Amino acid sequence: MMLALLGLAASAMACSPKMSGQGGPSVRTDPSAAVDDCRFPSEPVVIRVQDGAVLHYWEVEERALWSRPLLPTDSAYVRYRSRVEEVGADLARPPQFVPEDQRGNENWRRELHNVELAYSAEAGTLHPVHCLEALLFAHQNARHPQLDHPTEFIASVLRKPVGGRAVLRVYFGAGNDLFPPREVYGFDRVERDVSAGWEYVAMLHNHTVQDEAGQVRLGVPAPSVADVQLLRGLVESYGLERAWITNGFYTLDLSADDLTQYLGPE
Repeated sequence: MMLALLGLAASAMACSPKMSGQGGPSVRTDPSAAVDDCRFPSEPVVIRVQDGAVLHYWEVEERALWSRPLLPTDSAYVRYRSRVEEVGADLARPPQFVPEDQRGNENWRRELHNVELAYSAEAGTLHPVHCLEALLFAHQNARHPQLDHPTEFIASVLRKPVGGRAVLRVYFGAGNDLFPPREVYGFDRVERDVSAGWEYVAMLHNHTVQDEAGQVRLGVPAPSVADVQLLRGLVESYGLERAWITNGFYTLDLSADDLTQYLGPE
């Protein structure tokens, strides 16, 4: 199944998004907001490289740092965020153009339902991007600058207690084209690890920038109908606990129960 770049949003929403830690620290875009510790301690272990597509993973100690609203010290990522802000793109609730000849289409109705639900705070929490999500987005942005070459990636986060501490294994798959090829989804590795006692903590997927008539717009942090179908399959097959949809600025955090409220394909 191919993931879709379906960053859909109604241009006007009655409800504002629910923000985790509202009133607390916000994510800024200047370099001083970056934190040296928000980085992977080593290079990833390469599993597969094929025609520019990659599948690799990091294994790191679980730390509270990963879920804090911090930015990595990555100059390209900082420039990306600054450029998006400079053009006035909507960061929290980016709009999405719906082709005029497809308005009223049932598939688009389902997509817009998912976006409205994500922004309603009734199923999931929308929060400024966390360190781990920012690191992975920055990693793909280093491979392909997202303003010039938008691409999506898939990352799976697994957890296992090891010797009195918890370890995270973070798989990352992406290609050179907009959508990552199946060969780098990494779900065969997830299946193997779950069988060996790892917990499938989260699947992270990005909705990258969109270019509509020369206007830069962020992808919407809400699952597309194709995403919903895929995520439900991961919950059923491997016990996926959470889904994270990010645009590099904001991330929607969904539990397995939240997913039941979203619409998949007809």
